[in-house]
Amino acid sequence: MDITCGIDFGTSNTTVAIAKGNHEPIILVPVEDRHLTIPSTIFFPQENQPVLFGRKAINAYVAREEGRFMRSFKRVLGTSLMKEGTIIGGRKTQFEHIIGPFVESIKNKAELVADQEINTVVAGRPVHFVDGNDKADKEAEGQLEAIFTAAGFKDIRFQYEPIAAAFAHELTMGNTERLAVVMDIGGGTSDFTIMRLSERYIKKPDRQEDILANAGIRMGGNDFDRALSLTCFMPLLGLGSFWGSKGLGFPITPFFDLAELSKIQCMYTRKYKRDLRMLISQSNDKVLTHRLLSIVEEELGHTLMSIVEDTKIQLSACDQTTADLAFIEAGLHSKVEREQFEACIAGSIENIQDTINNCVVMAGVKTADVALVILTGGGTAMPMLQNITRRIFPHADISDGNRLSSVGFGLACDARRYYLGEH
Repeated sequence: MDITCGIDFGTSNTTVAIAKGNHEPIILVPVEDRHLTIPSTIFFPQENQPVLFGRKAINAYVAREEGRFMRSFKRVLGTSLMKEGTIIGGRKTQFEHIIGPFVESIKNKAELVADQEINTVVAGRPVHFVDGNDKADKEAEGQLEAIFTAAGFKDIRFQYEPIAAAFAHELTMGNTERLAVVMDIGGGTSDFTIMRLSERYIKKPDRQEDILANAGIRMGGNDFDRALSLTCFMPLLGLGSFWGSKGLGFPITPFFDLAELSKIQCMYTRKYKRDLRMLISQSNDKVLTHRLLSIVEEELGHTLMSIVEDTKIQLSACDQTTADLAFIEAGLHSKVEREQFEACIAGSIENIQDTINNCVVMAGVKTADVALVILTGGGTAMPMLQNITRRIFPHADISDGNRLSSVGFGLACDARRYYLGEH
């Protein structure tokens, strides 16, 4: 066995890195054309057409090709949706048969670059797939292990994603020991590790004594998108308007479904559309609610959420931006300020901050002793999170390079140590 790999199957993006024997350098695999990351998306076209992944899946959806588009499917692991499945092409399909082809495609791309079969993998996982439910958390890891096995891997190990990011960073450090905090804010979860790092520790066969604490919460970029959508976009579709002869508030369920990536596709059934039409027939503001209806009937929910996500990303660089919603109605737009966005996610950020503080307590260290903070995951680009990081760890250096690929690289480091006996 002279080759292994690490796979960071993320809620939003996925990477894979190859590690070979004889101390060859670890290689991040171009998983889509020249890109080192691939969006965790999949498009099931009409029958007898190949399944599409990543940007190709997104392009097929944007081009309005017939089929089923899905993203953020990692979030269903450990939930009841794994057992319930979903409808694809008129047939009920279990989620392992949705996630499985995506993982298998990543394995195939790694083997194409390596020009040989790869049988072992260290796969990344969040600290908690499901908050406060150990049974569901174990079920989620078991489900993911079964998916990797079905994809062709013969030996699978799991590593916490923030620990993997620490391993990747350690390769560039000197021999001085530094107390580090890894903050991994991904699409579905926020995970934290406090660990002693040094380049001289890389050769240790067992790093458990260096890992002081791990903590995590099932909250990430998708949750920020949902909050932004409900605050700044859904009111344009009727959220907060009135309904019925008694002037009741319009039911909120369709708006919450449309703002949750894992539920959007469930809105496209005949029954859901029929029920929504009946609901809107009693709306007191049909101009707004017919926008909602058109999005559902035209199956444009993911288009809307992509615009919401782009708006969130733009607000990391500027104080305000304008989202073009002409795909719904000519001239329609939403002007969003960073202050609005930060206000609507304040509760989520407070929960994340509490999780960081709990991790520090579990580690038995003082925040002033932390010398390095490693930021990974797209969510760490948000100014609000960066400001909190500097406030909690005032004396630490901040490292935020390779936000989207450091976990995959670090998983391959761990795979090389475990499977190949090299450091």
